Amino acid sequence: MRLSSVLSEYYNNQPQQIEAIIDNDKYTIIKDDETEEIKLISNGDYIEINIGAIILSFFCAICKDILSFKSVGKTHCLIISNKLISIDCSFECIDKSSCKKCNEAVQAWFLIEADDIYSGSPKVRVLKTNFKLPEHIKFLYETEDPYSEWIAKADLAFKERLGAGAIIYLRTIFEKLTKEIGIKENASIYTEKGKLKPFEQILSAVDKECSIIPSLYKENGYELFRKLSEIAHGNSDEQTALDNYEALKRLVLGIMDNIKNKKEEIKNNKEIAAALCAVGLNNGGKDE
Repeated sequence: MRLSSVLSEYYNNQPQQIEAIIDNDKYTIIKDDETEEIKLISNGDYIEINIGAIILSFFCAICKDILSFKSVGKTHCLIISNKLISIDCSFECIDKSSCKKCNEAVQAWFLIEADDIYSGSPKVRVLKTNFKLPEHIKFLYETEDPYSEWIAKADLAFKERLGAGAIIYLRTIFEKLTKEIGIKENASIYTEKGKLKPFEQILSAVDKECSIIPSLYKENGYELFRKLSEIAHGNSDEQTALDNYEALKRLVLGIMDNIKNKKEEIKNNKEIAAALCAVGLNNGGKDE
């Protein structure tokens, strides 16, 4: 695997082993190995690297389609240390002929961590990314439902080491999804005066009606929101938020899956009821 493959999937920050980043036929870090053909390099140097083409996908609001963008020109990196490099790239749409109006460049920056950038097969991961996009070019998560977008933003906050910020997104998803399905299913989420009940009561009523909490952690499901709230409200330090993020995210994703399945069940039931009505079986098939 080359570094270009890792950068093409920049959202995956798991360490991955790749081919050499530094070309030993062009560069060296050993003074005695310096020649006219081999340049001596050190921290702070900006050098050319051959890592292959980086391919990124974005949504074009003009074309109304997902387009692939490819890195153009030679790729260079700034050597920060033997464990960190910084890469700036320009990208152009691969299919330039499809829409001349959206033929604009995308700028991207990557901060890459390695066990040793001078190794012949270093392990690397993407620490941070930043993009400069034209107004009509969107990230793919921006075209999906708001909950998927918030999950993506939670992941970005987590990668930036903003633990509390990432947890706030998870808490918002949990709370809004629960209320949304509660309203649709006429669960008992309002008081007699028409005001929303405390969230713990809303969650209990909705889960009783729709079973949104995955059975694997049903007994601890009501503690999830308390844990999310505790971290989001600043009652835990950033490291605790970061340490708990992956586990809490998995629990929230489980609830999202259950609610998605419930919505699909509601849709199917309505379609079946309409079909039965269309063929005159809306009374259960019994003659009156």
